[in-house]
Amino acid sequence: MPTYEYSCTSCGTFDVEQRITEPALATCDKCGGPVKRLISRSSFALRGGGWYTDGYSSKSSKAAGESCAAAKSGEGCGGGACKKAEA
Repeated sequence: MPTYEYSCTSCGTFDVEQRITEPALATCDKCGGPVKRLISRSSFALRGGGWYTDGYSSKSSKAAGESCAAAKSGEGCGGGACKKAEA
């Protein structure tokens, strides 16, 4: 269940676990004053090479990526993508 952060003019900020389908709170549970839902930074982070480079791409595109990396290091390139990038 997601946690939403709210700001009350009297009490300050507080967190509430709510379903996505529930409406946003309008009043503070402690003092009854108006509240505003805040947009907070998420703790969600993508790490690693990604699904595309981890095994779902075709072997030909992996080979082209390796040859492009070789071209950047000065070893030459056999892939057509590098030739297009150099032009």
